[in-house]
Amino acid sequence: MMASSINGLPVVTVHGGEDVAEVRDVIYDPEAGRLVGLTLNKRGFLSGRRREVLPAETIHAIGRHAVMVMDESSLVVPEAAPDDVASPATERNVLGNDVLTEGGESLGKVQDLVLVVGSAGEVVGYRIEKTDGGTGYIPLPAQLAVSGSALVVPEVTKDFVRDDLVGLGAAVDDFRARLGLT
Repeated sequence: MMASSINGLPVVTVHGGEDVAEVRDVIYDPEAGRLVGLTLNKRGFLSGRRREVLPAETIHAIGRHAVMVMDESSLVVPEAAPDDVASPATERNVLGNDVLTEGGESLGKVQDLVLVVGSAGEVVGYRIEKTDGGTGYIPLPAQLAVSGSALVVPEVTKDFVRDDLVGLGAAVDDFRARLGLT
């Protein structure tokens, strides 16, 4: 599932089934290649931003229709949250970044993050707008370096660009095995 598709989902407690918040935005650490948390909105017609945040380690599961937490204590005030969730680095947004191989070949631009459904926010790849047109998917961990404008990936990454999410699933395992990461 795409990270952008969780924006607006309800945050629901496993114990009690209470709808306690709504996802406002994803906080992603590109250097670590992982989701670190979520910012939240209040629920309801006149809702606004909620002060509390949701660190990734307190997420029980992210599903297609809701983000699940054990109970409302999973939502924490910024002062009690990890630094990367309390004060996310705004200059590290990867959306719109060029994806360049070590050899200088452009694979495209990052459009979104690909998450595993049912996990606590495991990021397995990026959806890209390919340089030659169309949409593609590349597996993580692929980046060597991240700046405010580019992701530099190993040369071998271009062999693992896929045109759909089904292909990405197999490519992630193959890619990690090729790089000796499994």
